[in-house]
Amino acid sequence: MLTSAKCFILIGIAILRVSVTESQENEIPSEKKAQSVRDLFNTTSCIQPPYRCPHPKMQFFLYTRTTQEKGELLNTLDNRSLTASNFNPLHPTKIVVHGFGGGRNLSPSTDMRKAYFTRGNYNIIIVDYGSLVKEPCLSQIEWAPRFASLCITQLVEYLQYHPKKQVQPEQIHTIGYSVGAHILGLVANYLKVGKLGRITGLDPTIFFYMGNNRSRDLDHTDALFVDILHTGAGILGQWGPNGHADFYVNGGSSQPGCAHDTIFQTLSCDHTKVTPYFIESINSRAGFWAGPCSSLFSYLIGWCEPRDTEYVLMGEHVSHNARGVYYVTTNAKPPYARGFPGKSRRLRRQTSLTKS
Repeated sequence: MLTSAKCFILIGIAILRVSVTESQENEIPSEKKAQSVRDLFNTTSCIQPPYRCPHPKMQFFLYTRTTQEKGELLNTLDNRSLTASNFNPLHPTKIVVHGFGGGRNLSPSTDMRKAYFTRGNYNIIIVDYGSLVKEPCLSQIEWAPRFASLCITQLVEYLQYHPKKQVQPEQIHTIGYSVGAHILGLVANYLKVGKLGRITGLDPTIFFYMGNNRSRDLDHTDALFVDILHTGAGILGQWGPNGHADFYVNGGSSQPGCAHDTIFQTLSCDHTKVTPYFIESINSRAGFWAGPCSSLFSYLIGWCEPRDTEYVLMGEHVSHNARGVYYVTTNAKPPYARGFPGKSRRLRRQTSLTKS
């Protein structure tokens, strides 16, 4: 039987492979990569001093419609930095936190920005720690996410108390992928006044938070509204439910189109498939309509028949009144959204077939 430590190690190896899929890097980093589990306790990904915020390798880049190709670096110690930027407090503000191997100039960060700016005007702030964390550092497994959340809290309070371009935490939508989802959940532990308006967790990783300590998990207490999308649940992602609304895509663990030659490639695909689903939801006309179901088993064998009024949109345009567990089915290839699956749609389709 595998011990907990061995399970962590196996998951860690899988996540290392996930990082390559997530970032879609074209170049091999010059830093020496870990070759063994022992190396993961002392790698170039371990955060170096000084241990204070802002950290030189955790940067905040602002993107707007006029600066969507080249972001503006924000200095949270200087109010003039935001004042001189293209930040507009009248536009919706999104703070995005990537996972291992990610970065502001790598997918899915670039795809997400493009989708939002196709829709309209936004303030998109990418928390870029890509030059710092290429892979997990096991010696800092407890401390590093808390440190990152402390620096993000500094960013939130910088916006909250800015003398000219003030935005309250309740107006901010934060989006975190994998470990980034948990980092955002930890912000609630440090924010002195107010609460984040929304946290969207994109397949929060199981790697760091497998226990029952909810103060280290992303959960419904961390923001006014927490919605979570599960695509690799129980394997690389947490099973949950953790939020006000949890969406299990295609059952939550295995995604269509993710069958690969190796188990690690398949698991990586399941875990990372969550980002294109969410990104498509930003501008999708069909929409990812999700319905409640009493159990995963009932969903898998097709016993769920929600009323039309029970369906909710998953993703960017989810109703903040949504509560509970929902299931949604997607296509194997883009466009992934299948549109509204309710009874009224089926009746219309049957009627059209009869007339023809």
